[in-house]
Amino acid sequence: MLKSYLKVLFRNFARNKSFTLINISGLTLGITCSLVMFLIVKQELSFNTYHSNVDSIYRIGHIDVVDGREYTQGGVPLVMPPAVKEDIVGVKDITLVSHDGYGLISIREAGGKMKYYEENPELVFIEPNFFEIFDWKLLEGSIDEGLDQPNMVALNETLAEKYFPNESAVGQTIRLNKRTDLQVIAVLEDAPENSDFPFGLFISMETKKNQTPRDFNNWGSISSSNVAFIQVETNVTQESIEAQFPAFIEKHWDKETSEERSFVLSPLSEYHFDDRFGTFSGREVPKVILFTYSIVGLLLIVTACFNFINMSTAMAVKRAKEVGMRKVLGSSRKQLVMRFIGETFVITLISVLLSMGLAERLLPMVINDFVGIEIPFNPITDLTLLLYLVGTLVSVSVLAGLYPALALSRAQPISALKGAMSKGKGNMFFRRFLVFMQFFLCQILIFGTVVASRQMNFFLSADMGYDQEWILNINMRDRSEGAQKLWASKLDNLPGVQNYSFSYRPPFSGSVSSTNGYFYTSDTSRIEINTQIKMADHKYAETYGIELLAGDWLSKGDTTTQYVVNEEFLSKAGIDNPIDALGRIANVWGIRAPIVGVVKDYHTGRLDDKIEPVAMFNATRDYRTIGMRVVAANADDVIESLEEIWYQVNEEYEFSYSFLDEEVKQFYEGEKKMSQLLTVFAGIAIFIGCLGLYGLVAFMANQKAKEIGIRKVLGATVANVMRKFSQEFLFLVLIAFPFAAVLGYFGMNSWLQQYEYRIPIGPAIFIISIGASVFIAMMTTGYRSMRAATANPVNSLRDE
Repeated sequence: MLKSYLKVLFRNFARNKSFTLINISGLTLGITCSLVMFLIVKQELSFNTYHSNVDSIYRIGHIDVVDGREYTQGGVPLVMPPAVKEDIVGVKDITLVSHDGYGLISIREAGGKMKYYEENPELVFIEPNFFEIFDWKLLEGSIDEGLDQPNMVALNETLAEKYFPNESAVGQTIRLNKRTDLQVIAVLEDAPENSDFPFGLFISMETKKNQTPRDFNNWGSISSSNVAFIQVETNVTQESIEAQFPAFIEKHWDKETSEERSFVLSPLSEYHFDDRFGTFSGREVPKVILFTYSIVGLLLIVTACFNFINMSTAMAVKRAKEVGMRKVLGSSRKQLVMRFIGETFVITLISVLLSMGLAERLLPMVINDFVGIEIPFNPITDLTLLLYLVGTLVSVSVLAGLYPALALSRAQPISALKGAMSKGKGNMFFRRFLVFMQFFLCQILIFGTVVASRQMNFFLSADMGYDQEWILNINMRDRSEGAQKLWASKLDNLPGVQNYSFSYRPPFSGSVSSTNGYFYTSDTSRIEINTQIKMADHKYAETYGIELLAGDWLSKGDTTTQYVVNEEFLSKAGIDNPIDALGRIANVWGIRAPIVGVVKDYHTGRLDDKIEPVAMFNATRDYRTIGMRVVAANADDVIESLEEIWYQVNEEYEFSYSFLDEEVKQFYEGEKKMSQLLTVFAGIAIFIGCLGLYGLVAFMANQKAKEIGIRKVLGATVANVMRKFSQEFLFLVLIAFPFAAVLGYFGMNSWLQQYEYRIPIGPAIFIISIGASVFIAMMTTGYRSMRAATANPVNSLRDE
């Protein structure tokens, strides 16, 4: 019985190769996209869940409200954790993590030669109770003792093997940043792939206290690198802990700070998704993104099912005689339904197997790099994935196969043997509705793609207030005054370098430093201004092309004796004319000095936020970046020369450089990926939608073959026949567009609201979207309608 059924099944497939290929292609694309989205979402949701105490661990973050705007940060003062343990009721334990990230590790080899390794982002300072709160498997040594002492370190397995191959790392000594010897007391298992704790060098916090003791007694200094995690007592709620922080702030900060600041808890289970405070891995994925992935994956697989239904019903006329003959020979409707659903099941099974193969190949080739994480694919051992695949197989088989099976099996034997199927208005309406839904979904994705692409182009073409082209930046490792003088002497005579500047950071940077600055309205009164700070030398404005509006730029000097501010700084100070600010006194970090110049506002970060007040001043001790304006034609020669100079100054460090415009682009990598993702999904949805539209055209061509033949006999031209087909499909596309445009507008406008500087969603975007939809629809229907219009009417009219 089964053998006979399979033989008939594959004969049908072979007889209708195009139908089978289109259905398998559509389902395979839809299921592959759905499977990839499922794997991404599943892996993202698993982050940090391996910690046994995940439900009772919280990260402390704070929110400052200044001038009505919220500034969020995940850091705490280094002095704060012990006070939290003492003052806040319900805290079982608290641990401080100071993530320096970067470090130069020196290892003395057997022959006495030093070997150097630059590690980033593995380096972290921890307290002894870190491993009591978080799960980390111990492989060798002991972490119960030693981490309460200075100059102790535990290594992960990868670094231990790298530093000390084929020997035990425990008891060995490594040197940090060429000045601090650390004794290895333990080797730990590497963090799993689904971890936001990319640590490999666990250094005792006492080491950091010995290096910077004053930082551990300063309530005013907060860095995002210093993070505190608490573990709460059983049955203690997040709200009960947060309710105690206002009194805690009032106790440890002044009145002004108390009015601005609030501390909040973020559960470790949300650590990977909370984009307010950042993560150690530097990668946050808001849950709205995962929800979007899930919806897109579902919509694509539903679109593929719609396509299957359209194609199956389009083939109904060809299979009418088969249905009639089976009914005459005694087949019941139930048997026919099961047979047709069985055919759908086989096609779906083939599609699922093909999708598994495609997904397995796409993950290492494209997807892993695209999303920035390793996504496992183990359908045999991963029960959740296996259940998803089985569920997809069953649900798609039923969703895609049930309606065609019912439609094919309900035909009356006499009508079926004549080759006629139901031509009811309800059936045709349903098929048109499916095409309407396919193009509705396609147009939403087209609309989103156009908006995202235009916003991305705006990011890359917006005037940032400084020159980006051919600015080359180098981060100095040796930041001593002697090293700076050596660099200056070399760069003064280097062909191809038009200008250069020493600074803490370039105008645009992912690292922004802010503090409370003051503008003096008189000798005794002042206005407090929350300002960003830029430590820069006398060539900074000329090198980066920052426009000076009034006064002069900073003069050459080693220490702070003057300030240059931007327009926004003056706006906060209540000054309209830049000239009026010259000679007035400002105060940053307790240093009073005159304002000597005012520059035009420029963007110090992404376009998400509005421009902030900026104060710029000399501070040689804080310079860590060399910015150079190079001649484009000589760029390669300059880089080669810079590498030679680099190793004269920093022989232990690897040479690296970056161009400013490329750095700016990197900060919009997330938006770029979103634009690319929407483009890919829109392309796939359009392709599947075109298959469905092709199916409906084929159905109508089969149903109206005699009508077309009669029209041609009576004098209708090919153009007349094609226009009749095209008008109907164009109508479906045009009807779908208003619904898609409204939903797309509100969805993308909501997405754009996160950016302070954004494009308007104007008429051009709507015109491009509808134009693309109409063009795609006409191209799809054109081929099949041309075949129907040019067919010999004799063949269709003689078929009885």
